[in-house]
Order: sequence, then structure tokens, then C-alpha cells
Amino acid sequence: MQTSTISRRELQILALISLGHPYKAIAADCGITMDTVARHLKNIYRKMGVPNNAAAVAYALRNGIIA
Repeated sequence: MQTSTISRRELQILALISLGHPYKAIAADCGITMDTVARHLKNIYRKMGVPNNAAAVAYALRNGIIA
């Protein structure tokens, strides 16, 4: 997977998830709906080939996508 395939918004959401922010807070902070947060996360999972938030965060940390 290339990090360039992950959008800025997806990176933002992934970083917030890694900090333990709930979907509702992420939606409010980003000015989007919770459904949009979930859609971005599904796109992230597909791009990374992972099944859930924990796996996405672990993958991102291992591969230097987020710090």
C-alpha cells in the first residue's frame, strides 16, 4: 500500500482514531457526519487490507504513516 493513496482527510481521521477519539468527536472536530467518518474508515481498511481500527492503527504505526 502506498501512503499517497490515503487522502489527507483519511490520515486526519486515522490520527484521531489512534489518539482514542470516538467517532462522534471526530465528526464534530472535522465538520462531517458520523456516517462519513465510518465511510472514511472503511476506505482506510480497504486500502491497508485490515479489518478494523486497531489493525489500521497498528499498520499505520509500523509503516510510519502516523507517529
